[in-house]
Amino acid sequence: MDKDNERQSWVRDIALRPLANRGLYLKKKREQNNIVALETPLKRKRRIIAYALTETGGQVDHAMASVRRLIEEHDYDVVHELTDVHAPYEPLTRPGWAEARRLVSMGFADGIAVLNREAVSVHDDEYEEELRWLGDRPALLLLVIQETAP
Repeated sequence: MDKDNERQSWVRDIALRPLANRGLYLKKKREQNNIVALETPLKRKRRIIAYALTETGGQVDHAMASVRRLIEEHDYDVVHELTDVHAPYEPLTRPGWAEARRLVSMGFADGIAVLNREAVSVHDDEYEEELRWLGDRPALLLLVIQETAP
């Protein structure tokens, strides 16, 4: 029964997805998710995971510093810093991203902050799936560099 409901929801979401200007659609979806996540008042600061990608053997300091600064500008707490090597892998195959999701699902974090949408995925379908997953919690996804809609 749950599988049927989940599939119907997924099919409905695909039917509502625009054929043109998908970038704008994904940006609006993330913004709407964040609005819903922020509607729940908390008696503590929101706990956000700082997540960044690095090239093989590269430095992550600049990206992580930018992500930390974004979290601090919102007056949230950085609860974990996670990284992965930048590669064209699905988000869930990256250990750092999978750990970030686990921490959010267990209630240890209220969201994830990244440098840009590409830190989640360069593929629209994968990015949309991560937005859907975060929106179902509801959890924040903060971007230092906002999506650009073509």
